[in-house]
Amino acid sequence: MTDTLTPQQRPWLRWAVMFSMSMVVFGGYYVYDAISPLRGAMEAELGMSPSDFGWLVAFYSWPNILGITIVGGILMDRKSVRFVGLIFTLLCVAGALLMAVGASDFFRQSALQKSLTDVIPGVSGELFVMITGRVLFGFGAEVLIVAQNKVVARWFRDKELALAFGLNLVVCRLGTFAAFNVSALMVDTTRTFELVPSDTGLWIMASRFPGLSMALWIAAAVMLGSLGAFFIFMALDRSEIKPPGAATEIFRMSDLKDLLTNRTFLAITMLGVFFYGAVFPFTSFATDILQNKFGLSTSLAGALPSTVILATIVGTPLGGLFIDRFGKRATMMVFGSFLLMAVHLTLALTMLTPIVPMIVLGLAFSLVPAAMWPSIPFLVPERQLGTAYGVMGMLQNVGLWGVPILIGQVTEWANPGVTAARVKQGGGTWDYTAALLLLAALGAIAFVLSLKLRFGAGGPGARELELPRTGQSK
Repeated sequence: MTDTLTPQQRPWLRWAVMFSMSMVVFGGYYVYDAISPLRGAMEAELGMSPSDFGWLVAFYSWPNILGITIVGGILMDRKSVRFVGLIFTLLCVAGALLMAVGASDFFRQSALQKSLTDVIPGVSGELFVMITGRVLFGFGAEVLIVAQNKVVARWFRDKELALAFGLNLVVCRLGTFAAFNVSALMVDTTRTFELVPSDTGLWIMASRFPGLSMALWIAAAVMLGSLGAFFIFMALDRSEIKPPGAATEIFRMSDLKDLLTNRTFLAITMLGVFFYGAVFPFTSFATDILQNKFGLSTSLAGALPSTVILATIVGTPLGGLFIDRFGKRATMMVFGSFLLMAVHLTLALTMLTPIVPMIVLGLAFSLVPAAMWPSIPFLVPERQLGTAYGVMGMLQNVGLWGVPILIGQVTEWANPGVTAARVKQGGGTWDYTAALLLLAALGAIAFVLSLKLRFGAGGPGARELELPRTGQSK
């Protein structure tokens, strides 16, 4: 009978389910990071200052701060990943398309662009449309990550859980790797120069980036491909196929209270808030930081952060294998958080070639996620998994919303007299030292939280994180 079919009878099935869902989230990571190498191009083509760009990055997190990941997680726990996931995948596609439209030549030359300019005082029509797209994309992307985590935890509950999470993260990081390199290639290979009048009345040579629009259209096309991957996932994850030990209990609203009073779960969640708050906003600004501090070209500065991703492609599954066999989840989070803090201090206070800090950041970015995500099924029942990952997503997005804004504001505060117009004309550069010290402080907080987990002060279950168990649900 098909209603008793399990992945043990069809061993390829759970890996196919994981890979198809990973390809859905691949598109989300690509779209999120595709704008990172475009900071300079957006400044030149659209007049975006660091704070404008910070707002564009940050608005991704706004829907999740309002709790959309919790709502999505509860719906998945009560309904199904397939139904909820399809809705939010379509939102991601709509958001990616709107981002591309906002930077397109036909929109910039349209009457609609003029009518939307200053709808929000001081915000151009292009930025208004791109922020709207970023918000729509944010509504969907984080819920898809919740769905991905729930799917992996459900299909790998009793075997190879950390390895599955590690391989899952590898596919996601490949999305980031592709975004950094493709976007940087698009703007750098199409870069042109033209004479423009400066504030002093002299004519100067200014850069133009006609590849900006194409880079965003490619991102939208990748997200459309992820929609196709979701349909494949729906076919594989159909209801008559039962993962081993599939939950029979239904989520209750009282379970949310249980989660919010679980001290170990909250400690891991807050560690993730500060850790990811010091990583993802940094990668969004990394291209511009490397160009301004080290004088790198757009293509090299855009490609160099991808070494972080290359390191995670190797390190994350190895970390998962280690955890499945030996445990030491909290210890790995301690080392990863310490390395993150050290990387930002090195970039802020030294002129050491950035390739070294980027590789070390990749190691940190392997250790903490490889240990953090598979710890959750170890701490909460399966019926709460979607909600638990939703709570984590919401709180992490508070950091992902606030930190880019802080980076932009702190950078402008630390650079009096420097403006986007002056930088465009070659009359100044941005000093990101203060922003990097801010990121180092976030890493330090994550380090303290990881120490609490390591020495059992995080709450019930904290000491058990060191044990070599697969992380099965309670």
